[in-house]
Amino acid sequence: MNAFGSLVYDSSVTRAWMPAGCPLGPWPEAVCVRLDDLPCEPNVLADLILSPAEREHWESMRGVEKRRHEWLLGRCVAKAAVRSLIARNSDMCLSPTGIEIVPDPYGRPLVRAATVMQRLQPALSIAHSHGSAVALAVLDPEARVGIDLESLAHRREDFEAIAFSPDERSLLTALPPDLRQEWALRMWCAKEAVGKALGRGLSAGLLAFHIAHVENASGIVEVELRDGALAHFPGFRGKPLIVYTARESNFVFSAIIYQQGAVRMRPSRQEILEYLLHKMGELTQDWDYPDPVRPESRLFTELGFESLDAVVLCTAIQEHYQTPMPFAELLAEIGQQQRDLSIDELADFVNTHLGGSAGADAVRRVQ
Repeated sequence: MNAFGSLVYDSSVTRAWMPAGCPLGPWPEAVCVRLDDLPCEPNVLADLILSPAEREHWESMRGVEKRRHEWLLGRCVAKAAVRSLIARNSDMCLSPTGIEIVPDPYGRPLVRAATVMQRLQPALSIAHSHGSAVALAVLDPEARVGIDLESLAHRREDFEAIAFSPDERSLLTALPPDLRQEWALRMWCAKEAVGKALGRGLSAGLLAFHIAHVENASGIVEVELRDGALAHFPGFRGKPLIVYTARESNFVFSAIIYQQGAVRMRPSRQEILEYLLHKMGELTQDWDYPDPVRPESRLFTELGFESLDAVVLCTAIQEHYQTPMPFAELLAEIGQQQRDLSIDELADFVNTHLGGSAGADAVRRVQ
């Protein structure tokens, strides 16, 4: 690849990216790339990044020129994400023309790169809208990924009646008026992301992907499969899929990653509490504390925690959930107010920062 071809993949053009509030979260191995415009003239870019088969497909595409440009834009970010992922996990620097993105029978993008496919198998998702494109890739052959973006500036005002059930629309009416348009698009993007992750798109029907719960503070959307989608994937019965959504300027984004057969779901508050009680039992088993550890047990005055013990506990919690949380601020607040912290209160804190609801009156509703 010549110098100009290298520039196509410079970080100032295609950049590793994730919008604030839509974190890669428990998937630090993933790579997300965004591009907001073609970096050069389309025919030049096609020569630089497309395999012969991809070039033939691109030239055969008919219809509006916008569609051809967006397809090319999508291939650009997809190959940038795959190249970054491979370089991070090996000593190889692949040429974009040596990576081929092909659709499976349902349209899900598959990665072909003969030199690495024996031991490195990226899972990939691509989305594009109104001149911007994003790609999400993870190096896990069992993973399924989905990403979507939509423009707030180009949405139809009447699409909600078709896209959402009455129950889903009630989630929107509970929001302040200035947030409804954005959250309608977040909910739509969440459905799209789940459809892409499952590999069938929304072919089972729009209402087969049911928005069960949304959280304004965290951007999390829970999607349940119903009807035709559940018929294709019966293992997801009763298991909501967690989608991260965010807004950046006039775009809304969504992202989901899960492992086949084991959905990456946010734990319930009860599961968090049970984990904390178990962890506290481990930490205090050699201490002079005769009573069982209970939810109302207080760390410092009852369990005899020192500040270093609290730091060890907080570190263990973050490592267990693979999610950074503002424990430093929590401990500083406790010190300033000279108060104690119960395990029950700690469970509320962890639940909130994993995207849960700390108060009973906030459960299962838009915050």
